[in-house]
Amino acid sequence: MRILLLALQLSFLFVAGAACAQPYPSRPIVLVNGFPPGGPTDLTLRQIAAKLSDRLGQPTVIDNRAGASGTIAGALVARAAPDGYTLLFGVAANLAVAPATMKNPPYDPATAFSPIIEVARGPYLWMVRPSVPAKNLQEFIAWAKANPGKVNYGSPGQGSVHHLAGELFKRAAGIDMLHVPYKGGTTAYTALLGGEIDAMFDSMPAPLPHIAAGKIRALGVTGTKRLPVLPDLPTFAEQGVAGVDVHFWWGFVGPAGMPKEIVAKLNAEIALAFSDPDLRTTFSKWNIEPSPGTPEAFGAYIAQEAKRWREAVAAAGLKPE
Repeated sequence: MRILLLALQLSFLFVAGAACAQPYPSRPIVLVNGFPPGGPTDLTLRQIAAKLSDRLGQPTVIDNRAGASGTIAGALVARAAPDGYTLLFGVAANLAVAPATMKNPPYDPATAFSPIIEVARGPYLWMVRPSVPAKNLQEFIAWAKANPGKVNYGSPGQGSVHHLAGELFKRAAGIDMLHVPYKGGTTAYTALLGGEIDAMFDSMPAPLPHIAAGKIRALGVTGTKRLPVLPDLPTFAEQGVAGVDVHFWWGFVGPAGMPKEIVAKLNAEIALAFSDPDLRTTFSKWNIEPSPGTPEAFGAYIAQEAKRWREAVAAAGLKPE
């Protein structure tokens, strides 16, 4: 009997050791997204997931965990096993901005994750309803100064990138605007299109059809260069407004403590997925710039952005909630 038990124990150890020795990945990978299905983030992730699944030879399962500016998803991944099978499709909101607005954030973005790769970056547009008497940023600033406290701007919510970008614009231009938070980007757009608010920031590609239809007017683009799809729209810097360097960014992270070899493999495979013509066509159509790089560069950037937005929240006089 003792010999039989010993043999069984040895067989279990052999099976467990063989399982541990399996090359990564040996089962499906869960990609957690902090926002609802159907938006630009979700649509982009689904295209990346399909290409990544083909390359890795394992299914990639998308788990949408919307809420709290993406921090519900972030907290789920931060608590997961660091084995490479649960990853976060992180964005500026849940990797930098939202934690800066919380009194007790569920994680520190600079230490809670293993950075894998940044995948894309793009600018924001400052847009107004057509009846606003301004055709450029300087005219808007003059109008706002002539109507202190009467001009308002909307956002998808308190503490969103859109909200804080508006606060940066207020400081840079020396103007007084009222912030009107909404529950999500769709509601904020409805308010702008209906003339309920005067202006708002948003990223590509959502504004394009509304601009083309003349339902909203874009006055400026953040970042260092103009958009190919809107070549006549000057940047903030070109119009003499400095300090509004705001853009969205997307990337993959996993729980802190992931093995370096798994991080390196994911970095390489995700970067190679971007050589796919379909993915490049989508990004080009949406005027989104691919920005794959090293895990170390992405980690440094997350830490930099987290610090920057904490300082922006403090400068704007916003109290963490």
